Amino acid sequence: MAFPGAGLAKGLAVTFRTMTRRSVTQQYPDVRPDLPPRSRGVIALLEENCTVCMLCARECPDWCIYIDSHKETVPPKEEGARARQRNVLDRFAIDYSLCMYCGICVEVCPFDALFWSPEFEYSEYDIAELVHEKDRLREWMGTVPPPPALDDRGEEPKEVSGAQKALSKPARPARPAGERPERPARAERAERPARPERPDRPARPGGERPERPARPERVARHSPSPSPRATEQQATEPGAGPAAEVPPAPEETAIPGAGQPVQPPADTTPQARQAAAGDEPPADGGPA
Repeated sequence: MAFPGAGLAKGLAVTFRTMTRRSVTQQYPDVRPDLPPRSRGVIALLEENCTVCMLCARECPDWCIYIDSHKETVPPKEEGARARQRNVLDRFAIDYSLCMYCGICVEVCPFDALFWSPEFEYSEYDIAELVHEKDRLREWMGTVPPPPALDDRGEEPKEVSGAQKALSKPARPARPAGERPERPARAERAERPARPERPDRPARPGGERPERPARPERVARHSPSPSPRATEQQATEPGAGPAAEVPPAPEETAIPGAGQPVQPPADTTPQARQAAAGDEPPADGGPA
């Protein structure tokens, strides 16, 4: 069970224990703190690499980057070439009162125009003065640390290896004016093997081409006979030739019972047969 005043005794014990130790205080600003080499202080701008693609301003979650630019026509370098247009950066400002130091703008920049700087001395008395323009951002490029060294056993960057190969190539000798070096003769191509000769075909007897058999004559198809009206019109037209004979129409076959009224079927009940024979049915309804 804790006795009254135990917490106060523990606190005083910590105080008496630290009273006998020497205090270590960094005398800032006379002594600068040792920060990690890749610490995030401010964002520096390399204006020569910026192409005004607006990618950093669109990806910024706080919308604290302000960019203004204009287009400029670049004259062609060669005669007959077409003039080109390029974007010229007018303003690049970052509002550090809104920036949350997420580093998205540094990561998405495709041309390495933004870098992290460990600089942290940019405080102001007025919050409106925390909007730093491109001139101030360019000054912080001097405080950007170099990139970390690669692994000694790692592969050399392709940019460095490509530059070294280009420098190691011997320079081409200057060509004298008005002279053109002779091209080396091309190696003669290997002769292709000759194609095998085809066997001679046997000569035709007499040297003449046999005649083809004559085709059989085609049988004329039966054409439909013209109607009587068309025949009369052809006969009455002036300048028309003799009318073609019209074949007689086929005789119609008489159908038995055609044209007579249809009678209902006869009733086959016993009463109907007695009525048809003229006999009257018995009065008592028994058999006749």
